[in-house]
Amino acid sequence: MLLFVWTSCGSDDPVSGIDEEPPVLPQFEEIEPELTYFTENNPKIQTTNHFYEAKSYAMGLAMFGQFSQIYGSFFSSASTNAAEFNNGVWTWSYSYSFEGQSVSIDLSAEELVDVVRWEMNWSFDDGQGNTFEDYTMVEGTVAKDGLSGNWTFNSLNPDTNSEEPFMVTEWVRNGDDQYELTTSFYDNGVQGEEFYTFTQNGTSFDITYVYGSETILVHWDSATETGYYQIGEDPNNRYCWDSQFQDVSCGV
Repeated sequence: MLLFVWTSCGSDDPVSGIDEEPPVLPQFEEIEPELTYFTENNPKIQTTNHFYEAKSYAMGLAMFGQFSQIYGSFFSSASTNAAEFNNGVWTWSYSYSFEGQSVSIDLSAEELVDVVRWEMNWSFDDGQGNTFEDYTMVEGTVAKDGLSGNWTFNSLNPDTNSEEPFMVTEWVRNGDDQYELTTSFYDNGVQGEEFYTFTQNGTSFDITYVYGSETILVHWDSATETGYYQIGEDPNNRYCWDSQFQDVSCGV
């Protein structure tokens, strides 16, 4: 379904006053981890195993950048359509058709005191008798200052023909260099044990993966260019590199 559209298109108190213009459409950049340290560094020396192993773990998050770009394109498509305002809610409505399939999208934004509540609903017909109505693909709340928010990404349960969450992400930003992002994964609509966190504290960055009983930590400092990764809770399973990206003892 996502491929079809991609191909065819190429605080909770009511607000006392309503803006004349609809809120700015979200871009999903806030849920993309900052990984330029790994994308811009490709040392060509022999003793860089630890750096490249950590890089492989970190770049596993790059898929979320592609993922957010796809969802962001659905939101940005609304910019070519005029929003209508009714009962405190802005709504953009648009549709696509491709090779006998069709989808209509309603994107809504409800402005509250400090936040905007977003919801995107799809109605789909594959032209072969398979249809669904008002499936909530993604929903979330974003602070008007852009410093915090959350998104729930849903999947369609074929048995119930209704949505259920498969990924929930939340973020908080304090200034330009203080940031925390947490993303949790769901199985059949139930929150599982898998999640990751991404944090920035100045020039210090951390990624923590949790998969069941296993935890993987990747740490780096963009100023010193040093870092390490660690498997599990035992610091003896920590693997470090220096400012030249060469393997070094961690001294733990």
